[in-house]
Amino acid sequence: MLERIPIYELPFGTEGALAFKIYRVQGPQINRKDYPHKTQLPHKHNYYELCFFTDGSGMHEIDFKTYPIIAPSIHFLKPGQVHLIRRGERYKGYLIVFSEEFFILRFQNMEIIPGYPLIAHLADGPVLKLDKSGYEKFHHIIEDINQELENNDADTEEIIIAYLRLFFLKLRQNFSKLVETTGNPQGSTKQIVYRFNRLVDQYHNQIHHVKEYAELLGDSPIRLNRAVKEVTGETAGEIIIKRLILEAKRLLLYSELSNKEIAYKLNYEDPSYFSRIFRKKTGYSPSAFREAMRGRYNNQ
Repeated sequence: MLERIPIYELPFGTEGALAFKIYRVQGPQINRKDYPHKTQLPHKHNYYELCFFTDGSGMHEIDFKTYPIIAPSIHFLKPGQVHLIRRGERYKGYLIVFSEEFFILRFQNMEIIPGYPLIAHLADGPVLKLDKSGYEKFHHIIEDINQELENNDADTEEIIIAYLRLFFLKLRQNFSKLVETTGNPQGSTKQIVYRFNRLVDQYHNQIHHVKEYAELLGDSPIRLNRAVKEVTGETAGEIIIKRLILEAKRLLLYSELSNKEIAYKLNYEDPSYFSRIFRKKTGYSPSAFREAMRGRYNNQ
C-alpha cells in the first residue's frame, strides 16, 4: 500500500558548510554515494531542486502534471512540490539541491521564474528547454562549480556563490523571455496577480473567497478579477479552486485522512459540497480518485 508521501530533507549537514550540493545522475538511478533518498515513488523536499537533464528522455510528474524530459533542459522545483522522475536508460544529468535558508540569505530569495508558481499556466510549466548554446553555458558553469568544490580553499565558498548567482541569473533571464512570449503584462497588474498568487498559496486552506483576498491586497474584487484574467486567462475564483483541488489531491493520495477530514482541513464546513466541487473539477469523487491513483503507483 502506498504510504504517506515522504518529505525529504537535505541529504547532508549544513552547519558550517554550504547548504548546497550537485549530484551526478546516469541511467535509471542516482549515484548514491551520499544521497540516501528513495525516489522511485512520488515525494517532496523541504529544499529547492534543479534537475539539469543533459541526455536521454523520460517523464517528470510535478504536482499531478506530467512534463516530458527532453534533453537538454532544466526543471525547477520549489520546496513542498510533489514530484516523480521516470528516467529512461540513457538518462544523464545533474541534481542541484540547496536549502531555502541558503537561497534567502545568499540570494535574497531571488525570483528565478517571474511569478512562479503562476508560471504553471504556461504549456511547459517550470521547464526551460535549452538549445546547444544554452546547454553549453549552463554546463560550463556546473563544471566550474565542481572544479571549485575540488579545490576547496579559502575562497571556494565565495567563488561558488558567484557561479551560482550567474547560474540563477541566466535561468531568470531565460524564463523571463518565456513569460514575455505569453503576453504577460508588466507593471502594477502583474504585481497584483503575483501577490494574489502568493496569498492563495499561503491561505488556501483558510480563505476561499475573492473578496477576502482583495481586502488583503487593499484592492477591489472587480479589479483583482480583471488583473488575474488578463495575466492567466482564468478568474481569481478559478485560481483559488485549482489550489484547493491540488491540496486535496495531495491529501487523498498521501495521507490516511477521510474525505470528511480533508474537507474540514481545507475549511469546507460541508463535506458533501467539497465532494461535489472535487468531482466537478476532476471527474472523480474523492474516494475514486484516491483508489485510482494509489492503484496506479502500487502497480509500478
